Amino acid sequence: MKKVSTRSGKAGLPPGTLIHVGDELSGTTSLRQFVLANDGYHEEHLSSLDGLRQSDPATTVSWLDIDGLNSERLLRSLGEQFGLHHLMLEDILNTDHRPKVEEYQDALFVVAKMISIDKETDGIDNEQICFILRKGMVISVQERPGDVLDPIRERIRNDLGRVRRAGADYLLYALLDVIVDQYFVVVESLGKRIEQLERKVLVTPGNEDLVTIQELRSNLIHVNRVVTPTRELAGRLNSLQSHLIEKPTRRYINDLQDHTVYIAETIATFREMLASLENTYHAGQNARMTQVMKLLTIISTIFIPLTFIAGVYGMNFDHMPELRWKYGYFTVMGVMTVLALLMLLWFRRKRWL
Repeated sequence: MKKVSTRSGKAGLPPGTLIHVGDELSGTTSLRQFVLANDGYHEEHLSSLDGLRQSDPATTVSWLDIDGLNSERLLRSLGEQFGLHHLMLEDILNTDHRPKVEEYQDALFVVAKMISIDKETDGIDNEQICFILRKGMVISVQERPGDVLDPIRERIRNDLGRVRRAGADYLLYALLDVIVDQYFVVVESLGKRIEQLERKVLVTPGNEDLVTIQELRSNLIHVNRVVTPTRELAGRLNSLQSHLIEKPTRRYINDLQDHTVYIAETIATFREMLASLENTYHAGQNARMTQVMKLLTIISTIFIPLTFIAGVYGMNFDHMPELRWKYGYFTVMGVMTVLALLMLLWFRRKRWL
């Protein structure tokens, strides 16, 4: 999980310079095109933009799905073919952007974040994905292969929902919606871990629990850094007066905004639970320490008079009557035992034990 971003590589360069910013990428870039229409769809894997299928934006919707940011030449070609602004291309290569939406003359540019839980580290892994909405077309560009968009692809293939029959703006909403749905999966998973930890801390707390609390808090902060700007993104899309977003789609975008608000509130609740859980952990530790100190104090208090008696009879005086008495040792030990028992009974009566 990356916590500190580095943009120093772009220092001093002019705006629009195509330099990748973010984690080092590996693998290949793949292109896939979906052409949607009322009577069917066409799906094709492309080796280059030269094989891009031309479609009528009035009757069809085209989705160009690009996986991987390893080819700056491809991005330059994409910008030239569709007349994309150079700042838009620069932002695609900068994978450290917060979610946002920007309006251009003939396009909307949307930056979103896909998040998941890393199975090896239990941390939060995020991946940037950019969308370009044009008349009758959506272009998506993501950092690396593998995403959460397969449900949309399956809806297209099996003709489920409204994706085939709606416009490009609805397709953009559907893609954003499935990304936000993954936020629910991640937050619910963190919530289950918090509930399990809460039960453990209340029953059998351990030193490792404090580390787990800090890790969960860090994960929630990371998710919140994605969810908060995504909520702003949905609100801006809902209020944006753009001819590319039709009125019927705004109702769905408003629902998307409600989802992000709910997730943000859930994260806030979980953070409060972690704060309360940390206080409970420290309170339990202090209570156990108090019990230990009380036990040690009682033991010390009992041995104070016993040590006094032992000290008296440890003195090397010749004229001590009990030293030469036949039953002196047993009498002193008996007195010490009775004294210890009487003190224990008194502590019990005072409810110090």
